[in-house]
Amino acid sequence: MFLAACAVSLVVVGEASLVSPKLLMKPAQSSDLVTAVVDALEHSDSEGVLTYTDGSGEVVPSTLYTWEGMIQAISDTATTGIGNSTFWVGEAGNHVYGLVNVAACVAQMMSEAIAYNACDENNWSGQSAADAVGGTAYTATNACGQYRQSYQNYQCSAEDDAMAGGKMACDVDPEMTIRATTQALYPGAPARLFCAPRSKVPKAPRWDRDVECDAQTPFADDVDLNEYFDYVNNAADNMSKCKDYPTIQKGGWTFEGCSEAGCENSQAPLFNQSDGRTDVEGCCWWGRGSIQTTGVCNYGKLNWYMGKRAADEGRDAIFPEIDFCKNPELICDPSGPPELKWVTGIYYWLNSVQSYDLVDSERGWNYLNELKQWVDNGMNMSDWSFFDGSSGIVNRGCHDPPNCGTGEMHGREHRREHFTQLLTAMKVLTSDEDRALLCLPGFLVLGLLGLSWMPNAL
Repeated sequence: MFLAACAVSLVVVGEASLVSPKLLMKPAQSSDLVTAVVDALEHSDSEGVLTYTDGSGEVVPSTLYTWEGMIQAISDTATTGIGNSTFWVGEAGNHVYGLVNVAACVAQMMSEAIAYNACDENNWSGQSAADAVGGTAYTATNACGQYRQSYQNYQCSAEDDAMAGGKMACDVDPEMTIRATTQALYPGAPARLFCAPRSKVPKAPRWDRDVECDAQTPFADDVDLNEYFDYVNNAADNMSKCKDYPTIQKGGWTFEGCSEAGCENSQAPLFNQSDGRTDVEGCCWWGRGSIQTTGVCNYGKLNWYMGKRAADEGRDAIFPEIDFCKNPELICDPSGPPELKWVTGIYYWLNSVQSYDLVDSERGWNYLNELKQWVDNGMNMSDWSFFDGSSGIVNRGCHDPPNCGTGEMHGREHRREHFTQLLTAMKVLTSDEDRALLCLPGFLVLGLLGLSWMPNAL
């Protein structure tokens, strides 16, 4: 341990008692701490951190997520903030707390999206999913919702609607027409998700991963959507294959095995969808960004907290020109701000992880308190209680899965590896002596207050 991480806990008055960030006044953050965190990130050894494995099996830098974009997103959310919340960069002069918060957050993003170079949700519901919950393997209607979900029926709470003056969620526009920017890249991987009115795509086909490709010229990434939908609609004539993305090796659209109405996805009884969808009208609300923002309620929240609606109604907005309800795909589109796909994930982090405070006599757990305790105890990399807790919240909705009934945590070891890699890149994980130097600002604060640190001060 390195002087109990500068013993900053000795001058912290009381413990955090966090509630939903929507109900808090925006906390004032030290500009010095923001500057210290940003400076540390700018001087990190970031090469080789944000990578993914491409279709050939080679580990290469992400083309979607850059270190510079991440730094901008952290700076924006730590200063302007999102609604009444800001990204926490530390306290009592100790920016190491903030760096650990960054590492915990980005490690989850690496596990959820960056390691796959993914921004848009993939069409992942194959035969095993269809066997488990019904529907058709790799149907285009998975854009409407996968595994018994209906994204356009994600409703906000009464509290959210009241705060928004009546309605927080985005309206569903049946004429909205979007094709995703990214998809999986393994051989035979399903094409990108898309949404379109029935007038353009009357019924949805399914993707056949086993179609062999001949020497066809694939569509460009920015193919005209009318041309693309004409191609999709020819699936009945076995003409819709091998053109969907530049690196395609196998695969195409087909109606084989589907009903006359189209290839349905699974039912979504929790969303009052007793039948699977056979069209993609209004189905534009799939997951996007570093922690997959999904559904009309969540896109409505993005717009209310940090998009055009916030600016129009006089609130601070990081992206005042972006209407997330009119163009949700801008999160992933290359024409959008590079930090945008990061910020959408940070929004989730602020609302679900950074503010996590389970008050329970047996299972009680507070994210920020656990983070500070882990740092104060010397950042012992054999003690995973803090980081695994954050992983559980992201992956299963609670800090101690499976105790919340949502199953075991997925990808525990990979998440840990990413966390370690990030702390090393940020130069937080070094020798005890070097780590102690990181805390000099905290000691300077103590000196200015006329205090000194002693092992048994309290």
